[in-house]
Amino acid sequence: MSEGRRERHDLYCRTMAEPRFVDVIVEANGGCEECALRFKMEDEPRAIRTVRWTGDDDRARVCDVFGWSSAGGGTAVPAHGCTVEDSGAGAAVLVWGGDWGLRLRPRDGGPEVAESHLRVDPGDILE
Repeated sequence: MSEGRRERHDLYCRTMAEPRFVDVIVEANGGCEECALRFKMEDEPRAIRTVRWTGDDDRARVCDVFGWSSAGGGTAVPAHGCTVEDSGAGAAVLVWGGDWGLRLRPRDGGPEVAESHLRVDPGDILE
């Protein structure tokens, strides 16, 4: 291989990062059904605390979001998120929590909601 071609090859190999994935595995519990899903990460995971979430009634609500763990029969843990490919929207933020999924607490005083995970528009991540 010529020196110029080797340099181009080496540059190509350095810039082609290995794809990274996040597995969302949630056990069935009183709040949500089990799920096992894999998503390709487009950026680094980060803590997620507040989202704009639209429920079955099509009403957008600002919610505090946290993971839910089976430890102790149900305890709060941090929720995390990262950008993932979404075939319908191009990009979305995947939000995941503990082995019992997520809990969303609407700031308007509505009832707490359980979800296995969320895929939301990047503009719906508020904190």
